[in-house]
Amino acid sequence: MPPHFLASVFRIQPRRPAPVRPFGVRALSAANGLASPLLLCILLALFLLLAATPAQALPPRQFVLDTFAIETRDGTLVLRLGVGVDDPDGLRDLLKDGAEMELRGTATLTRRRGVLPDVTLAEKAFACVLRHDTLTREFELRLEGREAPWRDKNLTRLLEGTWKRLVLPLAPIAGLEKGEPHRVSLALSLRHTDVPPWLSRTLFFWSWEVVPDATFTQDFTY
Repeated sequence: MPPHFLASVFRIQPRRPAPVRPFGVRALSAANGLASPLLLCILLALFLLLAATPAQALPPRQFVLDTFAIETRDGTLVLRLGVGVDDPDGLRDLLKDGAEMELRGTATLTRRRGVLPDVTLAEKAFACVLRHDTLTREFELRLEGREAPWRDKNLTRLLEGTWKRLVLPLAPIAGLEKGEPHRVSLALSLRHTDVPPWLSRTLFFWSWEVVPDATFTQDFTY
């Protein structure tokens, strides 16, 4: 056998160096492999927890005044109000879920004096608590200063006879100055009186306000 044939068969091939990996690449790849199943487990746990959480009723977003009228009755200036919210169904759902809320209002009568500070002539406030009785399935409204509450299984009918028929005596007409500008301001708030029972089972942000506080004004000249 010719020598050149043996040389071609047993020729030593040059050894290629192994590829160099940056330090920490293997550890990082292993961590990524573990992180993916862990992330899936966390997402699955959150999904199951949300699915098991009872749906929370959405509250109304704002007050609505059906009536805001200034009248005179038997020598007294009175404010006649019709208070409501933009989503009565949402209000009903909150009450049936166990929420108890208080409507508070303060009416202020002032005499405008241009660049000078206004003069306060009178201030009247009212408060009433609204709740749902799970035993009788009635909605109950209790007005501050009145012993007997109003009750009705129909929330709309209950509010039509209470919130929407408010009358606040402000001041005797004799205390007003004729020809002078006056203003009536009404500040309203609707807030939870206690932590609702579903709060401990929800993950979402919760506020004491059922709807944001609001102020309504009306100017007039007597």
